[in-house]
Amino acid sequence: MKRIFIHNPFFRILAPPVFGVFIYLLILLINNNVEQITTLVSNQEVYVCIGLSLISFESMRLVIVLLQRFFSMEPKKLALQVFATTSISIAIVLIAISSYFQWVIGFDISSRELWIFGTLFTLTSFLYNALYIGNQYLHLENTLRIEQEQKLRESLESEFLSFKQEINPDLLYDSLEDLILCLHKKTDVAEDLIDSLAALYRYQLVHRQKEFVTLSEEIQAVQHLIRLANQKHRQTIKWINKISETSSIQLMPGALITAIDSVIRNTLISPDAPLMFTLSQEDDEYFVLHHDLNDKLQLHPESIAAFQRLQRSYSVYSDRPFVQVKAGRENYIKFPMIMVEPLLSETE
Repeated sequence: MKRIFIHNPFFRILAPPVFGVFIYLLILLINNNVEQITTLVSNQEVYVCIGLSLISFESMRLVIVLLQRFFSMEPKKLALQVFATTSISIAIVLIAISSYFQWVIGFDISSRELWIFGTLFTLTSFLYNALYIGNQYLHLENTLRIEQEQKLRESLESEFLSFKQEINPDLLYDSLEDLILCLHKKTDVAEDLIDSLAALYRYQLVHRQKEFVTLSEEIQAVQHLIRLANQKHRQTIKWINKISETSSIQLMPGALITAIDSVIRNTLISPDAPLMFTLSQEDDEYFVLHHDLNDKLQLHPESIAAFQRLQRSYSVYSDRPFVQVKAGRENYIKFPMIMVEPLLSETE
């Protein structure tokens, strides 16, 4: 409630003097006494109008506070609020101005003057209510938007944590099957597969609690992934890195691994149609993973879902979107460059 402007102390202090002077000027115009503006500061009637404005504003605010305790924000309540604030504030203002004329000036107020004050403060009540209702609806709308953004952020953070904690079971089973096939005939190859599999899962376990890793660390894990995939696809998967300064680029742990694994599982690969990955940098905003499209007829749903979680998770840390662009027979996966500001203690 304190965020509504009528409860703001500055509004309650500053609005009555400003509006009181405005009311006094209107009365001068109505009575054709504009020449009295020259005595504005010393004129007692100015302060009377300021006092009446204060009485009007505070009485309407009190009515609104009382109504809010017993009624919700409904059309019936709004109609009751306008009626109650107008009636009560006008009654108090008319009683106050009548008492002023009777006890201070020494004679009763004329019906014309009473009608002028009543009309002006009735319009004041309508204006006050219009501003309040507009501000109330704006406050409610902003509150709903903040709640929606908070829920969306919580959902994204949940997906981000899920992505970080995720261990790819399909990759493990595929690698174990390849290991079984070559275990008795090609022991040296089997040892390399075991080393690559252990290194890849060690990387994921060690970095799963981190927010960022360097691209150079991720590339080392990617090389193990491609070595494992090449055992199944007969060395038909190639990898080219065109980025020289990989240690200065940050990304989410497992982001590049997830993207490459999704591509491998959903691409037709053979000696006649090898898969070539190219990693390059695009300006200072993205680094790009490129490959030729050759999609399978039946896609791998788990890897597609993991890739989509990766896309959503990136929005937690980057204002720039994680983009996948398919142009003709080429696919570009664009990773936003995440800028990590060093801590103050580290820079000193």
